[in-house]
Amino acid sequence: MTPLRFALLPMLLALAASCADSPAPEPSRRVFLIGIDGATWTRLDPLLTSGRLKAFATLLNEGVRAALQSMLPTVSPALWTTVATGKTFEKHGINDFTVEAGEDGGKNANIMHMTSNMRRTKALWNILGDIGKRSAFIGWWVTWPAEEVTGYQVSSHVPLDQQGGRAEPTKGTLQAGLGDQTWPPELFEEIAPLILPADSVTYEDAKRFMVLEPDEIDRDIVEGFKWAYSADETYRAVANLLLEKDPDIELWGIYFNGVDVVEHRYWKYNEPAAYRPFDPEEIPRFRTVIDRYYQYTDDLIWEILEQRRPGDTFFLISDHGFHARGHKDAPDGIFVAAGEHIDPAAQFTQPPRLMDVAPTALALLGIPAAEDMDGRVLEELFLPGWRETYPRERIDTYDTEDWSPQAPIASEVDEELLKRLRTLGYIE
Repeated sequence: MTPLRFALLPMLLALAASCADSPAPEPSRRVFLIGIDGATWTRLDPLLTSGRLKAFATLLNEGVRAALQSMLPTVSPALWTTVATGKTFEKHGINDFTVEAGEDGGKNANIMHMTSNMRRTKALWNILGDIGKRSAFIGWWVTWPAEEVTGYQVSSHVPLDQQGGRAEPTKGTLQAGLGDQTWPPELFEEIAPLILPADSVTYEDAKRFMVLEPDEIDRDIVEGFKWAYSADETYRAVANLLLEKDPDIELWGIYFNGVDVVEHRYWKYNEPAAYRPFDPEEIPRFRTVIDRYYQYTDDLIWEILEQRRPGDTFFLISDHGFHARGHKDAPDGIFVAAGEHIDPAAQFTQPPRLMDVAPTALALLGIPAAEDMDGRVLEELFLPGWRETYPRERIDTYDTEDWSPQAPIASEVDEELLKRLRTLGYIE
C-alpha cells in the first residue's frame, strides 16, 4: 500500500463507520398530488421561458419533469380514478362519465353520472385510512358521495341530465342543497361560506382573463369560464382552510379543473385555422384566456407551496394534454416531482404513466404498493438513500372487502342545474 493510500485508510474507515451508524432516511412527511386537468407542456413551456410561472419554475428548479402517458378512452373520471388507485379502468370500474341505469335498460334507461360507490377497488384515501394514516382529497373526480375516510374528503359533484341521451357533463364542484359532499359531514357547514357559485363570478373577475364589456358577462362564451373559475376558487379556499386547520395530514390530493375547460372553450382563438370559421374580431379578445388561466392556476399552486415544510414531496400531474383536436387521442399530460427523496438529476428508465402515481406516492410515505396495482414505483426518481430504503416488497392487495359495483346514486339537485348545463353546451 502506498503511503498516500495508507494515510487515507483511517479516514475512509471512519467515513464507512459513520455511514453504517447513520439512521435510515425517514419517509416523506407529507405528499401533495396536485392535479391540473388538461395541462400540457406545449402551453407551459413558453410561459416558463418568459418567467410567468413562479410555482412551476420553483418545483422544476428543484425536481424533475416528464411527459405523463395518458390512456384511452381519454375520459377524466376514469383517468383520475386510475391516478388514485394505480389500476386500469377494467379493475377500478370507472370507465366513462356516465352509465345507463334502470332495470329495463334500452330507451327507457336513465343516463346517470358514475358515483363513488361504483368504484370496485380501494383508492389512496381508503388505503391510508386502513393503516392509520390520514389524507385530504379536495375536488377529485368521482368522489361523490363522500366516503368515510381518516382525514377529510371534499367531493366533486357533477350534475347531469337523467332524462336520457348520453351527454358530456360539465366539471364538478360543490353544490348548495346537496348532501354527502364532505367527510366528516359537519365539515360542509364550515366550508359552505367558501363556495363561489358560477353566477357570482363578476365582470372584474372575468376581465383579468379576456377583453370584455360589463354587459357581456352572461355571454355563452363566458359561461364555461365562470363555471370553471368558480370551482377552482372554491377548492382553492377549501385547500387553504384545511392546510391551516390540519397541516399534518400525510397525503393531500388537490384537483383544479379550469385549464381543461378554457382549453376546450378558447383554443380556437389561438389556432383558428384548425376550426370552423368564426368572427375573427373575437380573436384578440379571447386569445389570452388560456395563458392567463395557466398563470392563475400557477398562483393557486404557489399558495400551497408557501405552506411547504421540510420533508414535503410535491407532484404536479395532468390526466392528459391538449391540442387543436382536443384530447380524445390521449396526448401526453405533464409530470413534475420535487421535494423529499426526489433526485433532481433523475432519468426515467420508462416513461411515467397515470397508474404509476399511486404506488410512487405510497412508496414515498413508506407504504408498500400492492401486487394487484398495475402501476410501478418510479424508483429512479428517488435519491440513492431512499431508493435503497423504501418498502420494495408488495402486499397482495389492499382490497380486504367486497368491492362489487353498485348502481349510481341520483342527487336531488340535478334537475335544478339542467338549465345551466344546457347554457354551457353540455346538454342539448
